[in-house]
Amino acid sequence: MAAPPQSIRRRATVAALSPLLDEEALMEVLWLQHETQRGDQVSDLIAFVDAVARRHLFDGATVKKLYGELFRLQREPEDRLPFDPWPLMQAMRAQPTVPGAAPAAPAARAPAAAPVPVAPVIAPVAAAFAAARAAEVAATPLPAEPPVLFGALMCSLVAEVYQFHREALDEVRAEALGRLDAVELSAPLRQQYRTGWGRALQHDWQLPASADELARLVWLVHGALVDAFGAAGAQQILSRAMAAAEALPEATRFDPRGLLAVLGSGRR
Repeated sequence: MAAPPQSIRRRATVAALSPLLDEEALMEVLWLQHETQRGDQVSDLIAFVDAVARRHLFDGATVKKLYGELFRLQREPEDRLPFDPWPLMQAMRAQPTVPGAAPAAPAARAPAAAPVPVAPVIAPVAAAFAAARAAEVAATPLPAEPPVLFGALMCSLVAEVYQFHREALDEVRAEALGRLDAVELSAPLRQQYRTGWGRALQHDWQLPASADELARLVWLVHGALVDAFGAAGAQQILSRAMAAAEALPEATRFDPRGLLAVLGSGRR
């Protein structure tokens, strides 16, 4: 059953604004949306983004980007959106205020005790977000198709570069690794990607990751190919690699062109 429109709006807002706001500010924006946005028309979306921009002093370029990003995210398949923050929003509003303690009666002096280390204070909203995200990741198995298709794409790409431009493979490897800090990836995937380039011709490249993370890796490799062969040459190599992925049975269950999502959107 499809999620209610309000849930989709909240989840899209989390995806679009998480990179721009801390958790507390994001929760305030989600409540603003809950209380003011009544529909999914373009005018509703623009009014919401404008209100957020006024609160947080976003520049014109950021506002324009948010218009398009939120419009796109509200039409994404549900399984590509983050969890619904509604329980966390309610928990935030329900947090009780701790009253001041009444003055205690004077107590007899006791010997001074050794100081006890104080545990660091963790913001409850941030902790709740972290716990919910961890639980979501743990509960949702990764689809099998994207890693297989990414593996086929990478194997084809590496083999072609080695066969016809053998001297350029080291350059592509260096560029693809040099760009690694430009994208957001989990630490294990980052290390597996580095390891893969250490044995690029022998590796199956079937890295266990989401389609979104693998699309970021495709963006890295495409940039390395552009540096080595120019935009036209990179596009030809990537197109042939994509054809190899599309020939697999897994391509009937997941469109390999989803791995080009970051190339098309410019987001990382």
